[in-house]
Amino acid sequence: MKPASSIVLSKAEPDERRYVQIARDLAKRIAEGEYGAGQRLPPERELASTLSVSRTTVREAVLALELMGLVEIRVGSGVFVLGDNVRQHATNTTPAADETSPSEILESRRLIEAQTAFLAATRASDAQILQIGRCIETMESTLDDVPHFDRADAEFHHLIAKASGNRLLEQFVGHLWQQRNTTMWIRWYDQTRSTANRRRSISDHRVIHRALERRLPEAASTAMQGHIDVMEERFFDLQL
Repeated sequence: MKPASSIVLSKAEPDERRYVQIARDLAKRIAEGEYGAGQRLPPERELASTLSVSRTTVREAVLALELMGLVEIRVGSGVFVLGDNVRQHATNTTPAADETSPSEILESRRLIEAQTAFLAATRASDAQILQIGRCIETMESTLDDVPHFDRADAEFHHLIAKASGNRLLEQFVGHLWQQRNTTMWIRWYDQTRSTANRRRSISDHRVIHRALERRLPEAASTAMQGHIDVMEERFFDLQL
């Protein structure tokens, strides 16, 4: 096996996402036997440094490899190549280049939902703010019922977008939340799903709601950004 420091990325396809390029290269090395069955891939920080990319990019490439069936992510232990039979599979398998990555979803949500929260604080009716608050109550009552909790969570954000009074922004938010159905997002979410994280989400939502009630647009925007920042931090809190 070649050491991580000897990895040289192949030329990327035009407009190819960086994480897709790295996933392709690592898949090729698995197929060629440079990373053998049962072997642990180099640590995330080492790969990021060697390949001159962010940890986000490496982590998304690893998620893509797992979804391709080439590696297994063992939280707290590392990323391990699956059995010998994956080599032939790796030769003809490529990551989903058209799939939106978790970092793209979160980056877009941070920009757009911070603005919808800002506008909602100045434009929402009292009835809309009350309805948004009821979503939090539903989240509290369904803490251990993940599907219902998630629906209330989504409704909270959709109602804020609607309360912004900007139908185009409302459509953007709806589209962004549809991206949570991608395989990469679902895999990431499954890894970070916990009662503690759901409780933190409720707490964040209460801060956002209080800012809306008090008609404080800057505070609402900042609270929404902070909420999404916490989600991004969870992505890196996982010890791969």
